[in-house]
Amino acid sequence: ERHLIWQTAWFADPVFFGDYPQVMKDYVGSRLPQFTEEEKKLLKGSHDYYGLNHYTAVYAKAAPAPTPSNAWWATDQRADTSYSRNGELIGPASDSPWLHVVPYGIQKMLEWIAKRYNSPPIYITENGVDVPNESYIPIPQALNDTFRINFYKDYLQYVEAAINSGVNVKGYFAWSLLDNFEWADGYSKRFGMNYVDYSLPTIPRYPKASSKWYAQFIKQNAV
Repeated sequence: ERHLIWQTAWFADPVFFGDYPQVMKDYVGSRLPQFTEEEKKLLKGSHDYYGLNHYTAVYAKAAPAPTPSNAWWATDQRADTSYSRNGELIGPASDSPWLHVVPYGIQKMLEWIAKRYNSPPIYITENGVDVPNESYIPIPQALNDTFRINFYKDYLQYVEAAINSGVNVKGYFAWSLLDNFEWADGYSKRFGMNYVDYSLPTIPRYPKASSKWYAQFIKQNAV
């Protein structure tokens, strides 16, 4: 719970409730900035919807309080996270070390948001995966991205389950249309449904199997 609060409620609580989560104020103390009463009034209820970027999930367990010398965002929450438990991964690894495929996590996240924020409209603004070694295999092989298709199939089924449980999901955006510049990873990671050949001056694009699957999914409106 605390890990989710540090990951999400730190940002969302102020615009829904007008202030930081109480547990953050208790644990972080004077290092956490304070809103003025006027700022709280301006912030509270200023949202139009909840925008969720979701890719993966982790195991979390309680951790000791930090010492003054090592207190920062990660240690303040007093939670240790891991992608494995009892020697088993939480889900298949992608090409990014931080992303494991955990489809049920998106349903749990959506339901947690709905419960905490009284069922706001939710738009899933990013959801996707990079296929292992996709940048280092021949293009014809990379275009047959069944790993990505299975990711979307499974995650979207859990999005549907969340909707059926009463979560007000209003929209879904897959990440991404094209391979692109992925922050600190640059062009080494590929999240696109269309392959971009960076080696040629014309930077040609080629549709992957996932793009065709997703187009059919949209057309049928069913997983």
